Amino acid sequence: MRLPVSVVILPLIAAALFGENLTASAQLEDSYPWCGIYYRDGGGTPRCHFASREQCMASISGFGGRCVQNLRYIPQAQPSARRPRS
Repeated sequence: MRLPVSVVILPLIAAALFGENLTASAQLEDSYPWCGIYYRDGGGTPRCHFASREQCMASISGFGGRCVQNLRYIPQAQPSARRPRS
């Protein structure tokens, strides 16, 4: 008995997309050096998606809150410039 191609392919595509989404969300928390803690949320979990303190401060402006450095932030290694061989 042969299964239709869509029965085989669709679950594979869904698994690939779901797995990629998990990887992206797991990476987000460590990807940015600044976190915003909003007072309107009762001082809840920091939201760490800010590249600079200024960006974080602009985001909390009007809501109240504070910006803190992300203790889980892991800077990405910058690729070194390769020198041409002589």
